[in-house]
Amino acid sequence: MERASIFVLDASVAVKWYSEEKHRDIALDVRRDYMDGRIDLVAPGLLLYEVGNAVRFHPGASETEARKALRALAKMQITTPDLDESVTDTATRIAFTEEITLYDAVYLALAKDEGTKVITADEALYNKLKESRNLLILLKDYGSRR
Repeated sequence: MERASIFVLDASVAVKWYSEEKHRDIALDVRRDYMDGRIDLVAPGLLLYEVGNAVRFHPGASETEARKALRALAKMQITTPDLDESVTDTATRIAFTEEITLYDAVYLALAKDEGTKVITADEALYNKLKESRNLLILLKDYGSRR
């Protein structure tokens, strides 16, 4: 049996599962592919907090909606590996080299460690990167595994 492709899930994609935003249909394809076992997803533990914060500040969102989103995301049991010194060192190097936040750099470092790519909807981040752009796939370019 062929092993499912692994991707690092960026919060910019996961938040679309709970909010009406551009490319939501493609984000839902990612979730469906994961739930059906066609792909595997990993993410840093901060994913839950980033998604919760994005839903919290989404126009018109309620406390109940944010709570439901966090519960649903937690139930998905996306793998959140412990970030060892090697990954945090890589994240720090990427953050300084690319002049991006350490939050964003952690996703990239995890992808590098896993030998895969980050699925992101953050086109500004994609366009800003120089050396690490090869670690990203834009959500709009994701092709469902169905």
